Amino acid sequence: MKPPQRRTVGLVGGLVGLAAAGTAVGVAATRAASSRVRADKVGPVPGALPLPAVDVTDLPAEVQRAEDPLGTGSRPADRTALVPASDGVLLHVEEVGPRDAPLTVVLVHGYTLSMASWTFQRRDLARALATANGHAPQARIVLYDQRGHGASGRGDADQSTVDQLAEDLVSVLDARVPRGPVVLVGHSMGGMTVLQLAAKRPDLFGDRVVGVGLVSTSAGGLEDLDLGLPGVLTRLRAAVFPVAGFVMRHRPSFAEWVRRSAADVVSWATKALSFAQDDVDPRLVDYVDAMIGGTPVEVIAEFYPAIVGLDAEAAIEPLAHVPVLVLTGDEDKLIPQGHSDRLVAELTAAGARDVRYRVVPHSGHLVLLEHPDAVTEAITELVRRVAAR
Repeated sequence: MKPPQRRTVGLVGGLVGLAAAGTAVGVAATRAASSRVRADKVGPVPGALPLPAVDVTDLPAEVQRAEDPLGTGSRPADRTALVPASDGVLLHVEEVGPRDAPLTVVLVHGYTLSMASWTFQRRDLARALATANGHAPQARIVLYDQRGHGASGRGDADQSTVDQLAEDLVSVLDARVPRGPVVLVGHSMGGMTVLQLAAKRPDLFGDRVVGVGLVSTSAGGLEDLDLGLPGVLTRLRAAVFPVAGFVMRHRPSFAEWVRRSAADVVSWATKALSFAQDDVDPRLVDYVDAMIGGTPVEVIAEFYPAIVGLDAEAAIEPLAHVPVLVLTGDEDKLIPQGHSDRLVAELTAAGARDVRYRVVPHSGHLVLLEHPDAVTEAITELVRRVAAR
């Protein structure tokens, strides 16, 4: 019996380690079934949105019919759409603000998460940009779920690449923002998506894309992250990753069972790796757990190699021509501050004249949830800089 037990322990460790190293938080799901989130778990988080991929059929009918089904007071979508990607995958898109706004801000979420990770910015940024008071222009916000995440469809495994994510972003822009200037803001894998777009389509940056925000992200060099762990644990993580990845791709039902069985351990990892503060609201941890729980284990495994293998250095020169915000938490264990330092240094060396760098104290990788006001303020300031130009 001992060999099977050891294999199970190794798989649990691998499943936790794989997503943790990837970026957003941990491979695993919530304490409950990964397809359901109850209102008493997510609802109390101030401003939190209902997760679009969540099955709410077990909630009372009157709650399901409400405009804000979990009673959070967040900003509902003014419009929703399904946008076909280049390979036919349908991407779920939501918009907040007037259709004819002179400026559009597109928010791109990170690995294993969904557009719901921008819940505070969706509410407060929409409010800040709703009028032309001061230097803030009237604007709308566009959010979408990346393929395989949230309410968007899944593609073939060989399309789980950052190149494809950049193409998906172009599809969203062509369908929902065919005209007018755009500010792109990406968190983690979302920032990598924006960087890869700049590398592949530098012609878009300047006239079409007029500003960029890079939150807790990197242009490459993620293979050797230690996650703040001692060396022996880092080596162990490297040893179990191939096994975990194989199981998630080829034995997804077993992998789902493992992550539910290890939910308490995984939730602890979510908190430790995503947030810097020991006293972070446990409801926020549950909220993040719920987003991860809506991401199939196969998707997590398929995208991981693309993320750690990213090399988007070619993005630097195109970005040097537009206002850029680089923002990170000073205690980010998943994509450490050094990656943001390097982005700023490379942009400066490339001749960029309008780069603002903000390091948020006492914050981890999910700075947009841990310190939402700081992130919203920085994005608002970016949009004001764009308007001034």
